[in-house]
Amino acid sequence: MKKFFKLLPFFFAAISLFSSCSDNDNDDLYPSELTKGAYIVNYGGYEKATSSITKYDFEADEITEFYYQLQNNYAEITSAPEFAYEYEDRIYLMNNAPDNIIAVDPLFVAQDTITTSIVKPRACVGNGDYLYISCWGGSVWTDASVSYLVKYNVVTKTVEKTISLPGGPEGIQVANGKLYVALNYQQAIAVMDLSTEEISYIATPAVSSNLVKDSSGNLYVALVSTYSYASSQTGLGYINTTTDELTVYELDNVSTSYASILALSKDQSKVYVVAAAYDASWNMVGGVQVFDVASKSFEASALVSGVTGVNGVSVNPNDGKVYVLVSNGSTTKGTMQIYDADGTYEETKTVGAAPTMTIFLD
Repeated sequence: MKKFFKLLPFFFAAISLFSSCSDNDNDDLYPSELTKGAYIVNYGGYEKATSSITKYDFEADEITEFYYQLQNNYAEITSAPEFAYEYEDRIYLMNNAPDNIIAVDPLFVAQDTITTSIVKPRACVGNGDYLYISCWGGSVWTDASVSYLVKYNVVTKTVEKTISLPGGPEGIQVANGKLYVALNYQQAIAVMDLSTEEISYIATPAVSSNLVKDSSGNLYVALVSTYSYASSQTGLGYINTTTDELTVYELDNVSTSYASILALSKDQSKVYVVAAAYDASWNMVGGVQVFDVASKSFEASALVSGVTGVNGVSVNPNDGKVYVLVSNGSTTKGTMQIYDADGTYEETKTVGAAPTMTIFLD
C-alpha cells in the first residue's frame, strides 16, 4: 500500500495535466517528471503469470515494482513480455502465451492490444509509419519456414501485411534504407530493402540473436551456438551497412538467452556482450565481456564474471551507467547490478522475475 500512496501525487499530476491542456502536445501529456526513468521488463516465466514491469527512477534512486499493474488498476500482464520498444509515444510489449502485443503510453497505461497475425512475436523496430515485427509463427524449431515479419501501420493501427522470412527472425534494426534481421534458426542475417521489400542474406558462421546500431548506422550482432545449430565460431559480428560486409570477432560462450545481451556504451567506445553457459544444473553462469571499438578486441578483464543467472545488459543513455540483469528463476525476484561508466560496481537493485531488458524514457 505504501507504494500505491507514493504514486498518488503522480496520478493527480497526470490528471491535472490532462484536464488543463487545450491541445495535444505530447510533452504536456507525458511530462518528463512523470515518465523519465529506466523500465525493466521482467519476463517471469512462460505461462507462469509472474511477469511485470519495474520502474527505476535513477535520479531519485527509487524502485517501483509492478509498475504496469499500478498504472492499470491492478490489472496483471496476462502474457510474458519478451521485448519492449518505444516509438512515437507508444511502448510496444511483445508478449508470449497468449501471444500478443500490448501498446502502452509513456505512463504505461494500456492503449491497444494487437493480435492479428501475431504468433510468437520476438522484437520490433520502427521506420516511418510502420513497425516491423519479427515473429516465429509457430514451432520454428521443427519447421523453419513458418516464421515471418509483420508490417504494422502505427497510424491506422492495423497489420498491413506479413512477409515470409524463414529461419526464426529475432533482433531487428533499420539502417541505410534496409531492414536487418538476426535469424536464430539459420546461419544468416536477412537484409530487406525497405523500398522494394526484396530480401537478401549475409552468411554468418553461427545463428544470431541481438542487433545494436551505432551512430554511423553500422551494426553489431551476437553470434551464438545453440542446441539446434551448433557452431565452432561464435562472437561479436560487425556489419558495415554500406557494403553489408561482416567481420567476426571471436568470443566463446556468447549467451543464448533471448534477453538483450548486447549494449553500446554511451560514448560508443565499447560494446558489452553477455557471455555465459549452462552449468550441470541448467543455471546460466557467466558475465559481461567488454569489446573495445578502437582496438577491435575484447578487453582482458570482464565487467563482471562468475554470475549465476546473468541474463541481460543495458546502458543508461543519460549517465552511461551499465545495468546487468540477473535472473533467479521464473517465480523469484531478480536483481539489477549497476556499474559506473568506468566499470566500478555501485549497487544492486531488486527487480521482477527473470528480467530480460531495460528501456529508458525521458
